[in-house]
Amino acid sequence: MTTQTKWVVISMLLLPFMACLGVAIAANNGVWNPYSATYTTVFVMNLIVVLVGAVISWLLLRRAEGNLARWTATLPTIGPSIYGTFWYLGRALFPAEVAPGAEYIGAPQYLIISVFGLGIIVLLLRVTGLVSRTP
Repeated sequence: MTTQTKWVVISMLLLPFMACLGVAIAANNGVWNPYSATYTTVFVMNLIVVLVGAVISWLLLRRAEGNLARWTATLPTIGPSIYGTFWYLGRALFPAEVAPGAEYIGAPQYLIISVFGLGIIVLLLRVTGLVSRTP
């Protein structure tokens, strides 16, 4: 397993667990009272996001030989995972006043768009030759 593949696996686990941790922190702060099924729902929704990103990264990693090409191929998984982690923890500590808890349902929709967007950006970088597949 390469270094990039290890980071993809770590980011696949990072986002769902941090989303559930954000729910737990928000519940302890008294922001809202989630049901027990909320943790499972939030975990599965974020797992779907990172699984889609992992499939895109896997497809991009198959032919990438250079170090730069391999790291850019991991962006569709690692990018949304890191952004989503900070988003969930930030919203757990500083919740929205209008609808606390709504970001846990809404954020995966934006994260899946960022997965596809980063996938397209990586493809454009490869097609234009800015990031070559070979070293």
